Amino acid sequence: MTVLDIRINEAMKPVDVAWSSPDTNLWVATVNGDFGGMVEFVDGHFVVSDQTGSVVTSASSIPSAQAALEEHGFLARVA
Repeated sequence: MTVLDIRINEAMKPVDVAWSSPDTNLWVATVNGDFGGMVEFVDGHFVVSDQTGSVVTSASSIPSAQAALEEHGFLARVA
């Protein structure tokens, strides 16, 4: 028989991610109600910035830009 000791980290809580587009060519991520980063369409590509305003990368589509922000780890830092 195998016994697993699973402990839940109290810092880990459900993450509610929402994307909105408050202006043309701008998408903003909120995580549990807090700013999580943004994507802006500039000069033919999507510029991805984290919650501090630092540019993370650029992408060729909205889905890949949103995924890049998530991969950057904004969920863990904001949640």
